[in-house]
Amino acid sequence: MFRQGDYQKTISVLTPIVQSNPEDIGAWNLLGEAQRRVGQPGQAVRTLERASAVGRTSFVTFFFLGEAYRDSQRLDRAVPAYREATRLAPEFAQGWFELGSASARMGDRSQATAALDTLQKLDPALAATLKERIAR
Repeated sequence: MFRQGDYQKTISVLTPIVQSNPEDIGAWNLLGEAQRRVGQPGQAVRTLERASAVGRTSFVTFFFLGEAYRDSQRLDRAVPAYREATRLAPEFAQGWFELGSASARMGDRSQATAALDTLQKLDPALAATLKERIAR
């Protein structure tokens, strides 16, 4: 359902799953991302914060949490979430891109440049896009 873009149905199926099996981090992650994609970033934040309390080892949880914070116009909270995602998965190029983008938007050029340096090694094409964003 999620892959087909039916996020409402994904939400209706996953909600009882996380209630009956609160340790299922994958279900929490998909539920939060589905909520974000239907335009409920505040609900997604609450869901993904709960997921991060269940387990602190999933880079996906923190990446999706960063996305939800970004969509909620909370870059001050998105940056630490992206930073945690990249700490847990240092090879995750999209995490470095979003960390650099959010840092640049907040005016933190040093953190944006550090993310760019790492991204250059992982995905030069994505790094070129980030470099343009930092320049703006």
